[in-house]
Amino acid sequence: MSMRPTPPDIDTDLIIIGAGVSGINLASKLADTGVKFWLLGSPFESQLAKAGVLENTPLPEGTVGLKFIEEEMENLKAKQISHRSSLCTGIELTEGGYKVLTKFQNFTTKIVVIATGKKQKSLGFDGEADLFHKGISDCTVCDFPLYREKPVAIVGNHEYTIRAAKLMKQHTSPVSLLWYGSGNAPQLDGIDVFENVTNLSARGDEVLEEISFDHSSGSQVLKVRGLFVEGKPVPSLEFLSPLSLNAHEGHVQIDEEFKTSAENVYAMGDITGKTSNYEGALDHANRLFEVLKAKLGIN
Repeated sequence: MSMRPTPPDIDTDLIIIGAGVSGINLASKLADTGVKFWLLGSPFESQLAKAGVLENTPLPEGTVGLKFIEEEMENLKAKQISHRSSLCTGIELTEGGYKVLTKFQNFTTKIVVIATGKKQKSLGFDGEADLFHKGISDCTVCDFPLYREKPVAIVGNHEYTIRAAKLMKQHTSPVSLLWYGSGNAPQLDGIDVFENVTNLSARGDEVLEEISFDHSSGSQVLKVRGLFVEGKPVPSLEFLSPLSLNAHEGHVQIDEEFKTSAENVYAMGDITGKTSNYEGALDHANRLFEVLKAKLGIN
């Protein structure tokens, strides 16, 4: 079998890493400036896409995050913005700037904008990695249609955990909520709630078949077809280690012009810890656009 040849690096002036609210809006603003840039990342991995019906935003009531992201991507396509859904796997320093790595192709650039936001944190329980995408998912909004009329469980201890359990209850039964770790779990109508869950384990030959765990009232084994990990999202920082960025509590530190401690590297949105909602992410994109206009000499 012949190996697919490695495509040559793409050279560009600027890379936006992350296709959530901040990244999409900055790309949209840069589209008409003549600046050569690429937008990297899957918009469907963003927290907005996974949020279900959006609340506390200036968007029309009843707006569904996934649908909104789809419409935003259509707008970018209409503007002929260069976009790859490939996730960034690393960054290397070069003489003239940076090499941004993805699984399929690399990019060389002078300026990097980091807008990777937050992602679901792996809980690290037995079987989680082996059965991921084989019955274990970290996106209820994305995958719930696969589990209609099948027994499922939701694990976590965050508002997203509660939201995911309520969503699944609309589409299947039984639904179990595993409140992971300490703390009081919410009581939800029609949902089996287990408090102080520890020692979680997932098992199955080819796909997920059952889970076992300890909880405040004893031990439990459940036959389930789906297990959704829905806890508190955390900043996506793994690929940034070569840059030696200043970080505090897992967030990239920036100044008033969104500059990080690395030359020509900017950051905006959730990854900075300075915003956590739609309006804040949009404001970051607008303000960073003005900074980049001055730097790049855009009229």
